[in-house]
Amino acid sequence: MTNPRHSALPLPALSRWQPLRLGLIELFHYDSEEFWFRDGHLLLRGNNGTGKSKVLSLTLPFLFDAQLKPSRIEPDGDAGKKMAWNLLLGRHDRRMGYAWVEFGRIGEDGQPRYLTLGCGLSAAAARPQVDSWFFVLEEQRIGQDLWLMSPSKVVLTRERLREALQERAGQVFDTATAYRRAVDERLFHLGPARYAALMDTLIQLRQPQLSKKPDEGNLSNALTEALPPMPADLLTDVADALNQLEEYRRELEEYEAGEPVQPALPALCRHAGQAPGAQPTQCADRLRQCQPRAQ
Repeated sequence: MTNPRHSALPLPALSRWQPLRLGLIELFHYDSEEFWFRDGHLLLRGNNGTGKSKVLSLTLPFLFDAQLKPSRIEPDGDAGKKMAWNLLLGRHDRRMGYAWVEFGRIGEDGQPRYLTLGCGLSAAAARPQVDSWFFVLEEQRIGQDLWLMSPSKVVLTRERLREALQERAGQVFDTATAYRRAVDERLFHLGPARYAALMDTLIQLRQPQLSKKPDEGNLSNALTEALPPMPADLLTDVADALNQLEEYRRELEEYEAGEPVQPALPALCRHAGQAPGAQPTQCADRLRQCQPRAQ
């Protein structure tokens, strides 16, 4: 849903982060456009070729991933769709623009909290490289406290943005690595490895017609890498249990071989689910039943 600039901005309703708005400035065929979420959902309707997919490819998950490779930005992974074309469109000599997304939540004090993630892009026809910079804005809001484009349609440069954010709760990042770390610290708390795995998973899942040509191997690996690491105390418990099962197996083999294991028999019987007073043959039968499961 697109809203006029003079409308009241959307407000968060939950205690967890939800997307409120996303915007494009001087990117693709958009001069300055906002798209508003409702209850964390966004519906884009339009004929083929009107730019629905382009809105998402230039915002999410790009503003989390912060990589300009076509394989990461374009849903179909087409290497021929360079970021420079999204700016120049084959007819501009030079162009600069922004993509941004705003999140909101209700704080513990009942007051709204806001977080905006954004990327500035600059391209020129004379060079293939696209310049990029990233920013994070906290509490204040684009279109209310900060404007990325002036009324005369002049886009804020990197230097002017840095100056503007110095007066606000914001920061400009010149590298994607530092920006991703800042996003993770504010939204996910995953750490570098798990955050990278989450981005790979999002890239996999947003492929067009995923169900018709799934790559089960890559998808399985991405989901596996996105899992949280196993707690150390749980690994210790599992290792102790395996060692104990091995000890039980060894003692059972000694018993079957006729070697004396009478001191350990009560513990083995308890493990096998037999009463302490059970006959040795009954314990042995029960332990034989347990052996395949132990192995």
